[in-house]
Amino acid sequence: MNNNLDSRKRVEVLLFVVGLLTFAYFYQASDQSTAARFDLMRSLVGRHSLWIDGYCGYNTADIINLRGHYYSVKAPGGSLTGIVQWIFVTAALSPLLHWSPSWFWALSTYLTIVLSTSLLVALLAVVFFRFALHLGSTVGRAAGLSLVLIFATILFPYATEMTGEPIAAVAVFMAFYLLATYERAVDSSRAWVAGMLAGWAVLCDFPAILISGALAVYALRKLPRWNDVAAFALGAGIVAAILMAYDWVAFGSPLFLSYQAYRLAGNTQFPEQAAGFVGVTYPRLQILWKVLFDPQRGLFFCNPVLLLALPGFTYFWRRRRYRAEFAIAVFAALAFILFNGSFGTSIVSWGGGTATGPRQMTAAIPFMVLSLAFLPEAWNYLTGALAAVSAFFMLIATATNPHFPYEFQNPIFDYALPAYLRGDFAYNKDRYFGGSVLIGDSVAFNLGGLAGLPGPIQLWPLGALWIGVGIALVKKLRAPNRRATSSIDAGAVGLGIAALFVVPISGPLAGALARTQGQHGLLGRYYEGLNPGGFPPHIVRVDRRLDFRSIAEMGALPFPSCVVWSGQIAIAQPGLYRFRMLVDDAGWLKVDGRWVIRDPGAVFRGQEDGAAYLAPGSHPIEVGERNVAGDAHLILYWQPPGGAWEIVPSGVLIADSIPVRRRQ
Repeated sequence: MNNNLDSRKRVEVLLFVVGLLTFAYFYQASDQSTAARFDLMRSLVGRHSLWIDGYCGYNTADIINLRGHYYSVKAPGGSLTGIVQWIFVTAALSPLLHWSPSWFWALSTYLTIVLSTSLLVALLAVVFFRFALHLGSTVGRAAGLSLVLIFATILFPYATEMTGEPIAAVAVFMAFYLLATYERAVDSSRAWVAGMLAGWAVLCDFPAILISGALAVYALRKLPRWNDVAAFALGAGIVAAILMAYDWVAFGSPLFLSYQAYRLAGNTQFPEQAAGFVGVTYPRLQILWKVLFDPQRGLFFCNPVLLLALPGFTYFWRRRRYRAEFAIAVFAALAFILFNGSFGTSIVSWGGGTATGPRQMTAAIPFMVLSLAFLPEAWNYLTGALAAVSAFFMLIATATNPHFPYEFQNPIFDYALPAYLRGDFAYNKDRYFGGSVLIGDSVAFNLGGLAGLPGPIQLWPLGALWIGVGIALVKKLRAPNRRATSSIDAGAVGLGIAALFVVPISGPLAGALARTQGQHGLLGRYYEGLNPGGFPPHIVRVDRRLDFRSIAEMGALPFPSCVVWSGQIAIAQPGLYRFRMLVDDAGWLKVDGRWVIRDPGAVFRGQEDGAAYLAPGSHPIEVGERNVAGDAHLILYWQPPGGAWEIVPSGVLIADSIPVRRRQ
């Protein structure tokens, strides 16, 4: 018995360590949702105010204007969860502020995230492991599903950011666990903590009240004594008092929800939030499809392993002993699905903005994964395959930039995957509080890049950690009658994990192959920022024709960005050649170093025309495109002498050779 207990403790340590170290491997830089929370922390500590004037505006639009001040529209719990860590971290790093403000702000925000969101989600893996065991799972199944939860769902990227949804997920699921296992340790203080956690979830993410309310009903069934029920209510009431005090001081009423301010004058930036009750109306099939299946943000598209929640809940229902737990889990999933399906049609509302998956579904994710604990063993291979795909999707999102831009209809395949394959990681350059870029042209970083590793192998230390923990878990969890096959299992796990981290070298290999081949087309250099040349390009490749109808077809970077194509154009017949460029947002064309279509700068043009007299032979050509905002496209036409308009054919274009040097 003691050996089994010790073995489980070691498994819990492995789960916690691999979770925390993985999340700590990434720093995502700023995003509007996370910046609003850091703005509130900074304001509370620096000037003891709830308004965030002076800190917000340039780093977040998630604000409201009331009584002459700006306030964060976000639930305050995320900021309050990290504020103590923020105080200690900024104090410890204060000497760095004078030497390098950029690194001071980056490291202060990074360490606060690690010591709050990342730490809590890593702890959630341990709690989930214990809960699955309590519900009858084997140790192997419980450990595997814990890893699915933190690495194969949208919890992974959000565990690397300062946002309220993952904290709410941790708090409400821990409250569920404390109540479900209450008979093991009947103690009013345990009920009080459960109530506090249920309340804290709402303080961090207002929609979590749906689950917390269900837990309050569940507590009446699970808690054996009225003083335990009172303790639960007291814990929840304390947090409710904190929220009401915040609302009273900030907004003048203890029952005023921050999002209600979008109905008031001066807060027109998100008009959909003024519809219904703070933007929530009723479920619609169109929105439900987008939340669940659409490639742009769909939960089941980016986390296909969660499709198994439907059969999982079916088997969960059959376990009569856990009908009450089934009711809570299935209610949490359905309530959040329907709630998210009730938002407006803007992706800012139902999709959670620039996000990986439907961010506002996060609090329900642990309850959906819990249902997988009841699947029969025959489902193991399917579960493993879908979990591997889900984990890969979440890894590439977390490693590149989880703030998926709006203009990509399938951001996993059109935005994150191409960047991952070329070893182009952590390229978000948004700052919280000023400063300059830190590594290359980015503010975001991973620890491999921080250590100076080249792009394609920056994740290899993390891969080594995953392989080590994976092999350790296989050996730790092997059944006594399967010791002969444990080495084979461990080897398979190691190879499977290694495959996830080896693929980024495919980009440099493809570039090396392309350098050995003469190609028709033009050499494209794709830059972040509106002007080329400040930093090495993120993408260098040969494009056969300049016929791109969308940013996804172009495979380009999100705005602000620009592309420069160069090479030679072969002219067979002398005469006047007319050129036409359809472009979003602006473009230019040079032949023989002379302007045919002038560079108009960072403006919106749409169509440009020009002409040049060209003699037979090869002429140097340069084509440029500048994406100021939103989507991007570029189509280059020409009209040879006596001919018709057509897209400039690949056969007359000869690309410059691809340089050996690539962005690190």
